[in-house]
Amino acid sequence: MMKFFRKHKKAVSPVIAVMLLVAVAVAAVGAYFIWFRSFQVQTQKSVQETSSGALGQGLQVISFTDDGSKYYVVVKNTLNSGSITVDASCDVSPAYLTGGATGATYPRGGTCTVAANYGGTGTTALMPGATATLTLTPVILATPLPAETNAWTLKTGTTRTFTLTGNTQQFVVTTTYTDS
Repeated sequence: MMKFFRKHKKAVSPVIAVMLLVAVAVAAVGAYFIWFRSFQVQTQKSVQETSSGALGQGLQVISFTDDGSKYYVVVKNTLNSGSITVDASCDVSPAYLTGGATGATYPRGGTCTVAANYGGTGTTALMPGATATLTLTPVILATPLPAETNAWTLKTGTTRTFTLTGNTQQFVVTTTYTDS
């Protein structure tokens, strides 16, 4: 009976044929996926370029340092046209306070006052492409609880998140810094 089905010795067995068919199907699906993904990436890049102004570009943090009592931030106006005036305060989290009967240290939302040095130009507007050094001085955001100190201090190794704004919160940049 085997001789009846096998007329040619060079024929491909059904198992090998199925394996080849599956391999070709997988290769076709892979090629289709790569082709489809190229359109998705192109569209995503286009959307990012179009919406870049709405995503917080305009104010960029160049560097961030501290001297143990204040923070110094260099920011840049990345707009093609239009000036940016950095707002007078920024939010920081966490701002560790010491207080209470036990003198415990615990996190609390805080803020920093912002003083700007615009390169001695005599203006408070940061022009396109220009940089400025901001001095951030820690202060408490809200009225302190009984026995709390009214300010928070820098503490080596503490990681904090700062939110700087410009033009009355039209431009927002958030950065993380670890006290040195």
